[in-house]
Amino acid sequence: MDIFDVLTAISKRKMAFMHTDMNENEALIKAEFEISKEYHIPLLDIEKLVG
Repeated sequence: MDIFDVLTAISKRKMAFMHTDMNENEALIKAEFEISKEYHIPLLDIEKLVG
C-alpha cells in the first residue's frame, strides 16, 4: 500500500461519513482514525500525510 492508496481510502471514508450528515472536519478526523486502525499505520503519520 502506497501513499496514494492511503489518501484515497481516507477520502472515500470521509465522503461516506459526510453522507451521514457529519460535518467535513469531524468526518476527516474519524476517517483518519479508522484508516489508521484498519491498516495499522500510526495516526501521527496519517495526520502528517493529510497535512
